[in-house]
Amino acid sequence: MSNKLIDILDDEKKVDKLNEDYHYRQSVVPRLEKLKNLIWREEIPGITNDEQDDDLNFVHDLRADLKNYPQHRVTSIEMKECNKLWKKYKS
Repeated sequence: MSNKLIDILDDEKKVDKLNEDYHYRQSVVPRLEKLKNLIWREEIPGITNDEQDDDLNFVHDLRADLKNYPQHRVTSIEMKECNKLWKKYKS
């Protein structure tokens, strides 16, 4: 009996972790989608197509990591880069 209780508790921890990962992605992925759409705009004065492509690739790779590896978290360096891109394309 006690083995089953341990299994149940372990499963609950696993479910909690899955829920935590899900909620994290639900809060971050839409923001990355907004950033991608902001960068995707056709003609942006002062920004070359190559530069725009590099920025899109960065955001795409970050989104793919979050989708493919649920335990992945955006690092502070990645977050700073996203904030820099947001300011760059928002103006």
